Amino acid sequence: MPIDSEEAEAVQDLMWPGEQIRLTVKQRRVGPGGSVMTPTSVVATNKRLIILNRATLGIRRDYEVILYRQITSVRLERGMVSSSVFVRVQGYDTDKGLLKNGKQEGEIDGLNNNDAKALADFINQQLAEFNGAGPAAEQGGEQEERAAQGAYVYCSSCGARNDADALFCTSCGAKLEGAK
Repeated sequence: MPIDSEEAEAVQDLMWPGEQIRLTVKQRRVGPGGSVMTPTSVVATNKRLIILNRATLGIRRDYEVILYRQITSVRLERGMVSSSVFVRVQGYDTDKGLLKNGKQEGEIDGLNNNDAKALADFINQQLAEFNGAGPAAEQGGEQEERAAQGAYVYCSSCGARNDADALFCTSCGAKLEGAK
């Protein structure tokens, strides 16, 4: 699926070193769940989901970031005209955005059917790899070899394990000790 250059440009200032955009989807302007004036966009990177909520006729942009490690499940609800992707996130508390009012499952609605399936499949693939069951885990012992060599650094802010060459924590975004 092609990456929408407008959406990629909208999140460039939020990108972490080494982070790469893998997929972009945008809410339909017309149809069930769509938004004519302020469609929501989702940018899926190799590290997290960035949800771009437009407000005030697109002048103001609110960003919501969800790390794959926070996501516990994803489900796709297909309609005849459009589809919704439901993302379940444990321990995420906010009064705005996708998971407002303390809900643990948020809905990204009004997506093109193919885009919604691609997003759900991509998130599920990331979850599988995070849990050691995806294609990257099946390629052999690269991660085990790195662990044996001590090629990881742990974040002093949240304790998450990161690759030794990482500059920022993949969990909380804090600058890692020894990073340049």
